[in-house]
Amino acid sequence: MNRHQANFFLKSNELPKELELCWGVVNDRLDLIKLSEPLYKLINKPIASILKQPLSRSFSSLDVAKIDLKNRHAPQYLNFIDDYGQGYKVTICPIVDSDQHWAILMSPINLDDKWLMELHPDYQYALQTSDEWLQQIEAVLSAKPSKAIQTSVQQATMLTQSNVGYVHIFDQKNEKILMTAWSDNAHEHIAIKHNQTYSAHEGIWVEVIKTGKAFIQNEPIVEIDGKTALQGYFPFKRHLCVPIFYRGKLVGLLGVANRDKPYTLIDAKSLTIYATILWHSIELPRTLRAMNKQSHIIKSQQEKMTHILVQLVGAIAEALELKDAYTAGHQKSVAQLSCLIGERMGLDEDRLEGLKLGALIHDIGKLAIPSQILSKPSRLTETEFALVKQHSVQGALIVDEVEFPWPIKQMIRQHHERLDGSGYPDGLTADEIILEAKIIAVADVADSVLSHRPYRAALGMDALTSILLAGRDIEFDAEVVDCCLDILSTDEIKTEESIATLALQPVVFLEEYYTLEHAESLLKKAKMDVAIVLSEKSRLPIGVIDKHIMAFWHSPFLDTAAERLVDRNLLNKRVHQVMEHKFQCVAEDSTLYDAKVLMDKTEQGYLVVQNANNQVRGIVTWQILANALAEELEQERMHHS
Repeated sequence: MNRHQANFFLKSNELPKELELCWGVVNDRLDLIKLSEPLYKLINKPIASILKQPLSRSFSSLDVAKIDLKNRHAPQYLNFIDDYGQGYKVTICPIVDSDQHWAILMSPINLDDKWLMELHPDYQYALQTSDEWLQQIEAVLSAKPSKAIQTSVQQATMLTQSNVGYVHIFDQKNEKILMTAWSDNAHEHIAIKHNQTYSAHEGIWVEVIKTGKAFIQNEPIVEIDGKTALQGYFPFKRHLCVPIFYRGKLVGLLGVANRDKPYTLIDAKSLTIYATILWHSIELPRTLRAMNKQSHIIKSQQEKMTHILVQLVGAIAEALELKDAYTAGHQKSVAQLSCLIGERMGLDEDRLEGLKLGALIHDIGKLAIPSQILSKPSRLTETEFALVKQHSVQGALIVDEVEFPWPIKQMIRQHHERLDGSGYPDGLTADEIILEAKIIAVADVADSVLSHRPYRAALGMDALTSILLAGRDIEFDAEVVDCCLDILSTDEIKTEESIATLALQPVVFLEEYYTLEHAESLLKKAKMDVAIVLSEKSRLPIGVIDKHIMAFWHSPFLDTAAERLVDRNLLNKRVHQVMEHKFQCVAEDSTLYDAKVLMDKTEQGYLVVQNANNQVRGIVTWQILANALAEELEQERMHHS
């Protein structure tokens, strides 16, 4: 090679420092006598413990026996895993100017390369066995927590081909490590104490807790901080520890140790995934039990809230009717018709409940309209009508802060919208209008046309049919119109007054454990003839006590001392022993005529009125019903005359 050609090659002092080549020089005893700064950083040990010391001191897992010191004719190559699980390729070259020195060059390699199979002949088996612990997750799920953890430890040792394994719980609050489970053969390596705890600031787990990452130590350790196995500390030949995270929080440590071959970063990755699956498997049954319990609580609370909302909506509807006498009962009629339309269209029960509540207060915004306009006996001026049209906006504002489980706000705001955009207040079209609002819109028109108004008489069914058919699929949803006309034509809905509008007789409630004497006292005090017995658990009615039952249990004889004693004994009986279990009930939204049919079938002379949740609202007697029917018949007669 001439001088001109030599100028093309880099000299050692011309190599950039950023290249960070890990190189060194060893003698014929394989002592490290010289090294580069990057190699020194890689070894990460005091210079005195590595310089002029056997190469094995720096890399405990490097098999120096494979280096042939007699071979000075060609480079030699070795692969190994360092103490922290990183793979390296080592190139050993003889130094030409010396027959006793060799240069070594270390290059990091990807552990996914095929050479790993040669370095670990049984690694393929370890990968195959990963399917086994996946199948055993089901066993972890069904086992008791203690057994599940013990099983998981055994599987971790199998997965990594280790001799020892453990799972520890990390107490973050007290910064302690609680010993939970060791593999079955751990007692051969360590003296395990009952309820052993460790400090989070010392020992082999400190690095994992500090960094939250897996830690590999392939260098043999006999003592830890001066403490031996007999003192409860674990000496190991090789050790891999990974953190266990659950919901972003460090909850434990999973470790394996004493494998014949060094642990790799691939082992750490595999064990970390396993630890995650493991802990979720252990926590899943607990979470499911907690969720099940919580769901019952939430369901109960939802039922209570729904009941409160129903009562609140009813009170609001009644308050509106007090202000606008001419539209009294309008919202209830619209709600009744809306529900029938919704049922025919196949809406589920929950959605029907929301539809009913929305319809019951769809005109709530009229609370913001002056009473003199609402009750005006003549047609409204344009200005007055423009003001009335604001009731849908005002109604939406009133319920704006109320979190209903249904789109009540949209029902109120949209019930005057029309498919062609001719409605108000927003001029919405077609799919921009929710289905519930489309149903209420048709029911609202139907009730308005069929009802009397201050400025006109009811227009009748023929007029309603013409209006709805003319607006079918233009202003109104076609399916809703068809269902509405079909319902009205088959008399499935009646516009008569319902039971809920009557002044019902108040109710005396009795507990199951009340005595007959107590019941009699309460009835006399309230001046009532009927009392309802409630279930202690469900709080729903299970029987009645009325004046006929009281008379039956009183002695029919003369008022003698013996008869009074009999009476006292009888009056000590519990109401659930003497109550009438069968009693006639009627729904509060039933019509007066429906109530009359039921009353004709009962001999008790009264009906127990219940709401949609089967709770008692009051008692309707023959006298209350007869008076209401007489008033309705008189109004009907006056209308026809």
